[in-house]
Amino acid sequence: MRAASALLAEALAVLGLFAFAPSFARAEEGAKLYEANCAKCHGADGRADTPMGKAMKAASLVDPKWAAPDSGAALVAAFHANPKHKAIASKVSDDDLRAIAVHVRALAGGSAAPN
Repeated sequence: MRAASALLAEALAVLGLFAFAPSFARAEEGAKLYEANCAKCHGADGRADTPMGKAMKAASLVDPKWAAPDSGAALVAAFHANPKHKAIASKVSDDDLRAIAVHVRALAGGSAAPN
């Protein structure tokens, strides 16, 4: 009986790891997309403390509103509403933006789990 319990516990642990694999992959993808498309203005740390960020008056992404679990949709909407993003709008899809939102949520102090 003990062996069966141990086997069951091991199987559940493995399944649990697979359940979180998409979250980790999404966070990693978001970080890469952020670096390629956002960091030039918003900075690697999201504080917009870069020469381009200062020139464009980019918003800091280290704000509690971006840390909220439902911030993904808000970030996509804010991106599309901001005319400063016109130059990169054709380079990123809404799905890319949702992945970026996972990374931004982590920068802002929230969970890196996708919503």
